[in-house]
Amino acid sequence: MIAVVCCFAGCKQKQPSLRVPAQAPPHAGLTAMLVKADTLWVEIVSDPASRAQGLMYRRELPEDEGMLFVFEYPQPLSFWMRNTYLPLDLAFVSPDKRIENIVPMKPLDERPRYESRGPALYAIEANQGWFARHGIKAGDRVQF
Repeated sequence: MIAVVCCFAGCKQKQPSLRVPAQAPPHAGLTAMLVKADTLWVEIVSDPASRAQGLMYRRELPEDEGMLFVFEYPQPLSFWMRNTYLPLDLAFVSPDKRIENIVPMKPLDERPRYESRGPALYAIEANQGWFARHGIKAGDRVQF
């Protein structure tokens, strides 16, 4: 855990703390993210090629794992389910790390475009129902 302290003329500004899970990641390549008070272990995708690939072709996703899409700047986001076999929920997250909206997505359905309600900087894919089972809704904060 990294602590950041800002000093200006001897004045310290307290930074919000990130509660880090006590357990280690289930496997390499995952980062802990807190959604409300629950841990979701995410694979981070931040370049165009990995974002385009997303969870395509995967046949399983462990219960408390997902994918965090990171974009270069806030923008209206749109996803689809090409070659994606898993039923997923998609949470769009604003630059201030608040969930804007959560949409359920149907496997292999390329017709609908799942869209953010406003400019988003992040998107989180998790197993369908994960957010509901944890009582997470629009307006809740995420930490990573």
